[in-house]
Amino acid sequence: MSTVLVAASESAVGPALALILGAGMLAQWLAWRTQTPSIIALLLAGLLLGPVTGIVDPDDLLGGTLFPLVSLAVALILFEGGLDLPPRELRSTGTVVRRLITFGATVTFLVAWYGAREIFGISNQAAIVLGAVLVVTGPTVVGPILRFVRPVGSTGPILRAEGVLIDPIGATAALVAFEIILINTPNEAALRVVAVVLLTIVAGAGIGVAAAVVIDTALQRFLIPDQLAVPATFAFVIASFVAANEVQEESGLVAVTVMGMYLARRESSTIREVAAFNENLRTLLISVLFILLAARIEPDALRDVLVPALAFLALLVFVARPLAVLVSTVRTSLSWRERAFLMAMAPRGIVAAAVSAIFAIRLEEEGIPDSAKIVPIVFLVIIGTIVVYGFLAGRPPHRRSPCGCARPCDRAGIARCQDVAGRHGPVQRHAGNRPRTHSAPDQRARR
Repeated sequence: MSTVLVAASESAVGPALALILGAGMLAQWLAWRTQTPSIIALLLAGLLLGPVTGIVDPDDLLGGTLFPLVSLAVALILFEGGLDLPPRELRSTGTVVRRLITFGATVTFLVAWYGAREIFGISNQAAIVLGAVLVVTGPTVVGPILRFVRPVGSTGPILRAEGVLIDPIGATAALVAFEIILINTPNEAALRVVAVVLLTIVAGAGIGVAAAVVIDTALQRFLIPDQLAVPATFAFVIASFVAANEVQEESGLVAVTVMGMYLARRESSTIREVAAFNENLRTLLISVLFILLAARIEPDALRDVLVPALAFLALLVFVARPLAVLVSTVRTSLSWRERAFLMAMAPRGIVAAAVSAIFAIRLEEEGIPDSAKIVPIVFLVIIGTIVVYGFLAGRPPHRRSPCGCARPCDRAGIARCQDVAGRHGPVQRHAGNRPRTHSAPDQRARR
């Protein structure tokens, strides 16, 4: 009898995953058709499949493998984000980005910590961890909104770089906050913080650079055949993520981000193929992850914190983010219009949801009061920030077509483009917001 039940439950996994993937693609298509941010449609699809209809229960479907799979998916997304951060872009926006992920993140943490404690009335320990979790933004939500808004100038690169770099920092901050609240003596807490931060940097950056050097050298010397170049690269990404997490938890995100940024220095055809494949993979991963995480939420838990969450959301949107941007852009060349756009773009996404779920479970195991409220609060913040920043971010400083040229595209992403030499190319269809050229493709070369 038990064998039959196991077989029945296993046979339900395939259709459920197919339903989730199909719903994700349908949500993406509807978002494109209606010209709305895709994440809004994905969240609605997850709520419909989960709490509303009860068709999908991610915990029953995937069990203990849910969050490991989510972590691996986020790692691949952050690796792609690192590949999308060319060194010249970091050099031109480095000052603002460094301030946003340090001073700005500190401001966000302090405001979120105080607001969570006062508005929700939760324990100080739970509020500290919640404030650390909400530091993150992430490319999973910033990227789709930027593709929808399509700003030009320095605001887009700044937000992309912040979204990629703040995720491992936020995960580390949540770990540090968790360690602090379990330690009673200040001296021991300070030593523990230093140890966690140093080990995270050494393990994450060291393993990430080592893996990138190995795969880059192997590709340059043709030790890996063409048909295995992309799969081998992704194998190294996953291996470095797992290895770094074995040395120090939450350092895997640092490793894959550093690995992506290192490989972005290489202008080879193989790396471009990896980036192109990962860009398509990212769309699938984002679709599945948002539906899975949205389907986990209990309606009763949301109702309990819904009203105060509105005040908390207003605090994050109208106080925390503007203060963080103001502190980070003092004495920079950014115009006030560009600063206002940065103030209107800090949505939370998958990393916040995954990290909050993991640490909420650990806080409950340690008996920390109000730890069960962390996940519904974070989820409402995710929904609220995506809605606010997706619809109310306002007109960007400038706007470009998806193919990277100044002439507008129609709703299908079709434009008559002009390449860098000033020649008009034929009408073409473009996916994403990366500039495309219309010249004949170069011969494959890894140099």
